Amino acid sequence: MIEPTADDVIGAVITTLERDIAPNVTAADDGYTASLCRTVGQMLRSVRSRLRHEEAALIEDNAELRNLLGTWSVQLPPDARREVDEILAGAGEVPTDVAVTRLQDEAIRLRRGLVVLIEALPDPAHPARAAGRAYLSHQLERERLWQVDAFDGPRR
Repeated sequence: MIEPTADDVIGAVITTLERDIAPNVTAADDGYTASLCRTVGQMLRSVRSRLRHEEAALIEDNAELRNLLGTWSVQLPPDARREVDEILAGAGEVPTDVAVTRLQDEAIRLRRGLVVLIEALPDPAHPARAAGRAYLSHQLERERLWQVDAFDGPRR
């Protein structure tokens, strides 16, 4: 294991900011610098939380979306089906040891496929649209890990 980890480094920066820098900000600045210190702390917590959770969430997310698009693309009009099939062809199975940026790129492509599917099926009661809504609910639940955990320190 490489030490210190990215989590260790970010934690040390947050601690230094909040323990050593922020308390020494003077009141003469009308609170602006203190506010910036709190904002930077929150941004660092967000990065740390994403490092902990985003890769696993994207792996699950992309697999679920690949399956959804593969299952329902046969119901699409020809042009939309061709577009979704091209997106799926560019988003193959991803090993679990890939970089988060690659997973993010794949997520962007796959989510574009979901937009195509939704726009091609205007009936909101269509089962593919229901599957899309279920996927979005799962996606938001997975992302909640780093959206909520990032906001556990002093507020701006």
